[in-house]
Parts: sequence; C-alpha cells; structure tokens
Amino acid sequence: GVPGTASPAPSGSARGTASPGTPSAAARPAGTPTTAASGPGTPVAKPPGQPSGTLRPGDSGPEVSELQERLYGQGFTYVSRTGVYDEQTRRGVAQLQRDRDIKGDPRGIYGPATRAAFG
Repeated sequence: GVPGTASPAPSGSARGTASPGTPSAAARPAGTPTTAASGPGTPVAKPPGQPSGTLRPGDSGPEVSELQERLYGQGFTYVSRTGVYDEQTRRGVAQLQRDRDIKGDPRGIYGPATRAAFG
C-alpha cells in the first residue's frame, strides 16, 4: 500500500482550490464539531460500550432504553421504553431525584449522581 492512497485525489486537491468542490470541503470542518459531539463515532466523549455518565432529553440509544426500563421497574409506569429521552423519561428521572433526595445533577438529567444513587 502506498501511504497516500487514502486521499481521493492528492494531485487534484491542490489544483482544485478554486474549483466549485471547495465549499463543501470547507463547510465540512465547520460542521464537524456538531456531528462529532452527537454522533456515535466519538470515542473521546465516551469509549465504546461505556456509559457516558450523563443522559439528557434528546438523547437516544440503548442506554436510554435501559434507563427507561429501570424507571418503569421502579414504578414509574408512565415511562415507555422508546429508546429516546423524552418528556416522560425526564419526568421519571426528576421524580426519582426528588424521591431519593439526589443532589448533584440538574433536575431531570440522568447524570453521575443520579446513576450512583440509582445503581
């Protein structure tokens, strides 16, 4: 394997700076932080298979499903196992925090303090 083969057109990229293709290449780095922060492929934010430590409204995935299942099992029967941190999930977490007098996480946010108390 030649080291430069991964890049699509090594010679064309320098020449193509004036080409119409440049805006998309320039726009991509600007959009990268947003994608990286929310995308699944960010090992820096949370290592694969490790809980991130904090779940909040808008999050989704197996961790959220697991949380919903546990909330439901604790008697928060209005929490559905949707895999999406919705309003019911937020309410369930907030109620759990009130019931167990959990401090350290924002109300309705499933963070490290809530995780530890729920553990």
